[in-house]
Parts: sequence; structure tokens; C-alpha cells
Amino acid sequence: MKTLRTIIRIILLAFLIFVVSGLDCRIKVRKYTVTSSKLTSPLKIVLITDLHSCYYGKGESRIIKQIDKFSPDLIMLGGDIYDDVKPMDITQEFLCDIGPRYRCYYVTGNHEVKSGHLDSIKNLVSLSGVRLLDMETASFAHGKDSINICGWPDVTEHTTWRIVLDGVDSLARNCNRNFYTILLHHRPEFVETFMEHGFDLLTAGHYHGGQFRLPWMREGVYAPDHTAETKYTGGLYDFQGRYAIISRGLARESTRIPRFYIRPELIEITVLPDTLQRK
Repeated sequence: MKTLRTIIRIILLAFLIFVVSGLDCRIKVRKYTVTSSKLTSPLKIVLITDLHSCYYGKGESRIIKQIDKFSPDLIMLGGDIYDDVKPMDITQEFLCDIGPRYRCYYVTGNHEVKSGHLDSIKNLVSLSGVRLLDMETASFAHGKDSINICGWPDVTEHTTWRIVLDGVDSLARNCNRNFYTILLHHRPEFVETFMEHGFDLLTAGHYHGGQFRLPWMREGVYAPDHTAETKYTGGLYDFQGRYAIISRGLARESTRIPRFYIRPELIEITVLPDTLQRK
């Protein structure tokens, strides 16, 4: 009987540890390294999605500390940075900090639209020094290389996915394909279709990694608003040397149901030239 009680206690303790670990909501810094023949020097990118105005210290100091430590060449803000319920102040302070110091690009998500203050949010983004990409491509020099950032707003700014698909196709056809080309979009639907346009890197978020996940699984068991499948809910996906990186996002206290084994994540991407990879 004593042995049985000991076994039960061990099982209960293990279960408690499993549950507590699954509810961990500390920031996870996730690092990805990919390669490209279009670059001659490394490109360092921070990807932030689905912040939802959640609190990470005054002015998002914990996020900023990690960004400064990585010292990226650009920051990509993939939508739902503002929330439709939580106050805008902390997000605005965050953008006003990083906007003047880093090259930053922003596309809207569904919650910016849902807030009913989309025009005000877009104006705040622009005033912060962050570049809002609204159905357009921005290009910049990075050492001897040139980079394209193609940005398309969330589908809820439009009437149909057809508009988004046609618009992204137009962006792809009208930018210089000799440049390293990134598509910044909020949602990971149609990832495979978008990658057919030849983007070197696609980034998105929206699904928060799924609501629930088991530690040994990459994809979430359930993703809200994902009616088809739980494919592409978070992680790095290789499309024959071109890549999609889907963020699980930074939402925390704005999430009604606690996420399980899906920690909020800040993504650091290093794109290496093929020549450095071979060395």
C-alpha cells in the first residue's frame, strides 16, 4: 500500500510539473538561421507579431532589451501589434522607441481593423517612425546587397481573399527579383500559394501557434479562426531553399484561454549568404 501511495504521489507531481510548465508565459527568444544566394553579408531580422498591447515592462522594456542585444538590421511587425480592447499607449511608446533607431516595417492584422480605429492606428504607426506597408514594396541597400520588403494588410481590410491573392501576385511581379525579397503578411493562409511567387522569405503570425500544443509537436492542436487545418501555425518551413517563418506571437494577458506549451515568442532570424554556409 505504501508503494502504491508513493507511485500515485510521483504521478501527481509529474502531472503538476507538466501542467505548470505548459502554462509558462515568459518570452521565448526563438532563433532561426536560413541561407540565400542573393546575399553577400548576413542579414539580421527581428519578427514581432500578435503583441496585442500586452505588457512586457514599461514601454515593452523586456522586448526592447532583447532587440538591442541582437542589434537587427530590420524589424518586421506582422500585425495585431495593437489590440482592439487594450489601451494603445504602451504599444505606441514601444514603436516610438524602436522606430527612430531601427529600420522597421509594419503591416496590419485583423485586430487593428476590429478596433474600429484603423486610420488612427495607421497614423500613429507612421508618426512613430515605423514604415507602414500598405499594399506596397519598400527597398533598401544592405551593404552590397539590396532587399525588398513586400507588405500586404490583413484580409479584413478587403472584401475577399481574391483581392489579397491578386495583390500579392502583383507585388511579386513588379519588384526586382534579383534582390532578396521578403513578404510581410499577418496570416499564414495560402503560404504555399504565396511561395509559388518566388519570395525568398515569408513571415506571418495570427494563429498564436494554436491554442494548445504538446511539447514534442511543432503544430498546435487547435488554432482559433483556422477552419481548414492546423498546418503552418508556427515554426520554420523550407520550400526548397526558400523559407516561411510563422511566429506564435507575443499575446499573453489578452488571450482569454491560457495557451498550453506555447510560450510567447520573439523571433530572431539570421539570413546567411550561401558562401558563408559552405565555409
